[in-house]
Amino acid sequence: MKHILTSAILLIFLSSCAALRDATDVREPSVQFSDMSIQSITFDGVTLLFDFDVTNPNRMGVSADSYNYEFFINDESFISGSQTERIEVGRESTTTVQVPVSLSFTNVYDSFRSLLNQDEFSYKIDTDVTFSLPVIGSRTVPAEASGTLPIPRVPQISFGGFDMKSMSFSGAEAEVTFRVRNPNAFGIVLAGADYALQVNGRNWLDTELGESIRVAASESRDITIPIRLSSSQMGSALVEMIGGRKEFEYKLTGTAEIAADLEGFVDGQTIPFDLEGIFNIDDF
Repeated sequence: MKHILTSAILLIFLSSCAALRDATDVREPSVQFSDMSIQSITFDGVTLLFDFDVTNPNRMGVSADSYNYEFFINDESFISGSQTERIEVGRESTTTVQVPVSLSFTNVYDSFRSLLNQDEFSYKIDTDVTFSLPVIGSRTVPAEASGTLPIPRVPQISFGGFDMKSMSFSGAEAEVTFRVRNPNAFGIVLAGADYALQVNGRNWLDTELGESIRVAASESRDITIPIRLSSSQMGSALVEMIGGRKEFEYKLTGTAEIAADLEGFVDGQTIPFDLEGIFNIDDF
């Protein structure tokens, strides 16, 4: 009985020593950047998600009371933020802390006018995580990440011309062309487009694009639409064309849905266009 009691006391003593050793041998956790993903990106702005791995080397769990971040564009501070939600990190384990950052491109351009014609910009994010640790108290551990981000720019749609194929007093057959220019460093797709064409104030065309049109990075593509016009549609313009008039006023309006070969790009974004001017009909 005496032997059992002695063994129990020894076991308790050794356990207490181990617990005391664990409590006094406290090391600072580490924070390392692991990944950045583009959650969503539009022509108006972008939402990013930065992952930082928090590793606790201790034999007991620790907690992070808060983190702060500061986001830089081209080495200049742009926005900052903080999170005070408590983060628990288990003993000898790693937990991922996610830092979301949202940017408005309007605000970016207001602060960095030089980016208006750029395809991308460099960024850096500084973050620090504050821990409550046994014995040694509060400790703040810094980490950072850097890279480049694309800047999506709105495709440009312009009126390409009007090619009259045949014409008589009963009407005309023609082709209308408009051009899509992609100013981006990535390909885009016009998944749908609705457009209307007026000539001299009369509706000549009101239709939608029935196919998807791909435009490669930094390239332009002409879209040609065959149309058949009756004399009533053309109105007085038909008589004027037959009589030799060459210049006519046009107005091209509509919307186009855009998809893109870019991580996180929100497909189906709609861009409007509203073009007007004078076009010239060559001899046919």
